[in-house]
Amino acid sequence: MSFRVGLGFDAHRLVADCRLVLGGVGISFDKGLEGHSDGDVVLHALTDALLGAVGGPDIGRLFPSGEPRWKGAASRIFVERAVQIVGERGYRVTQVDIVIIAEAPRLAPHFEAMQALIGELLGVSAGS
Repeated sequence: MSFRVGLGFDAHRLVADCRLVLGGVGISFDKGLEGHSDGDVVLHALTDALLGAVGGPDIGRLFPSGEPRWKGAASRIFVERAVQIVGERGYRVTQVDIVIIAEAPRLAPHFEAMQALIGELLGVSAGS
């Protein structure tokens, strides 16, 4: 069986009066990530990594920020579509590694929930 590797990256500006969502998990903080959708940079980067691994379109082409139907959308929708494309191209996700660079808030208490949600979206269990 052949395998493919993809790399995704995303960054959004922190702004006041915006909900913070990372890895599909809402995190209590005084700022959130600005974006047309929910601004979840973790799931955006994951989406691009999955699509890149199979030579698919990037997240911006699949889910354009100028498209009203994606306003405030949960980024899990993007990952679900990327996983579908991966499958349509004859592959399956076996492992992902995600790096989050942030000074605040403290994220360690949220990692287990993020891993569980991402594992569910990918059809794999966390840690396996």
